[in-house]
Amino acid sequence: MKILATRVGEDALSPGLEVTLRFEDARAPRSLRISATRRHKSLQLASFDGAENASDAEPLVGASVEVSRSAIELAENEYFDDDLIGCTVLQEERPIGTVARILHYPAQDVLQLEGGALVPLVRAFVRDVDPAARIVRVELPPGLVEGEPETG
Repeated sequence: MKILATRVGEDALSPGLEVTLRFEDARAPRSLRISATRRHKSLQLASFDGAENASDAEPLVGASVEVSRSAIELAENEYFDDDLIGCTVLQEERPIGTVARILHYPAQDVLQLEGGALVPLVRAFVRDVDPAARIVRVELPPGLVEGEPETG
């Protein structure tokens, strides 16, 4: 079972998807359809219908891309960051913390709990995620989270 938290990013942007571009200045938001996407180094690049060349694309530089939550299909065991933030993390049905944020690393995503403890968001440690109940059940090795007893 793969567990993945997701931001709107490379796996969410796809050709045909309608997005809204929001600008930091006073320009009005603009709706566009993605015509193509590709990866370039660490960036996900998107082309838009109607922006056929550099001159057409220039006014779009720096815009934030918003995607309707309902437009993104998550696979089984994928979650939006916002669905996990604020969840209570339980070990053996005992609360060990609350998810403060999700850290995205190339190898895996990590839950950062209030207080700074880190829990890798991998099947080896995460047993169940229930966003509706606001609970993440884990089975962690002793001492991984501060306050958890160490054996030895």
